[in-house]
Amino acid sequence: MKTTKLEKWLLLEQSGELSPHRQRLLNATPEAQAKRDELNALCAAVPALDAEPEPWTVTKIAARLREERRPVFTFSPSSFLRAGKVWKPVFLTAACLMLVVSTFDFRQTSPTFVSITESELDVWDNQFEEDLVELESLILAISGDPLDIMEM
Repeated sequence: MKTTKLEKWLLLEQSGELSPHRQRLLNATPEAQAKRDELNALCAAVPALDAEPEPWTVTKIAARLREERRPVFTFSPSSFLRAGKVWKPVFLTAACLMLVVSTFDFRQTSPTFVSITESELDVWDNQFEEDLVELESLILAISGDPLDIMEM
């Protein structure tokens, strides 16, 4: 068995995650006991912590983690892509508002009363109506078809 595989299986054995089948295979190899002895010697060399950590250590670690999470603006391509995700809706909204403003007329158009004198007003009299009827009959005579006048 390879050394890396053996070490991995020994670590899984210590954590209790090794399957029974692999446990039997591990116990059958002679190198496994030598590696177990090495691991036990290493564990004995490391002193156990009996004391609790001081209360300020938790606060200090939390403060350090908050500082690491603080965003730092850098000029990298990914930061411009993130900035694009923020600014894209803003620019689209501005473009839509510009379109609305250019399309609609928002001026207050109140009806203004214009005084028209009778001299400026064209009067529809009988002579004008007779001229209009004559023009219509001439157009019908030229076209030959009474429905063509509607196309004009």
